[in-house]
Amino acid sequence: MGTYLTGNYTVIHTDSTVDFDNFVYDAVYFDSATSMDINGVTVTGVLGETLEITVDGDTSNPVTGVLLLGNPIAPQTKVDTGLISATTETFQNNVGIVETYQFVNINTGLPTNG
Repeated sequence: MGTYLTGNYTVIHTDSTVDFDNFVYDAVYFDSATSMDINGVTVTGVLGETLEITVDGDTSNPVTGVLLLGNPIAPQTKVDTGLISATTETFQNNVGIVETYQFVNINTGLPTNG
């Protein structure tokens, strides 16, 4: 179950500290009655109200008077996994494809090559 369903947030960011590359925001708190583009739609907020919505950083524009509530993005979701390269190789007159796979160690969040 995602944190946006439980209301558990570990960070509160303003328009000047928002970081969509490292955090996911699942709620917007209006610290003032202001308007903000959220997911491509202009939303007029009510002072003191929280809008529970996953905020898309590509189509949202945080403004002064709005707080974004969220959590860090899990490091293992930021690593390319699965097939990451394939090359054609010749070995003993046989031509074949050599594939390189990369997976994530779920304990450390670091990539491993297999």
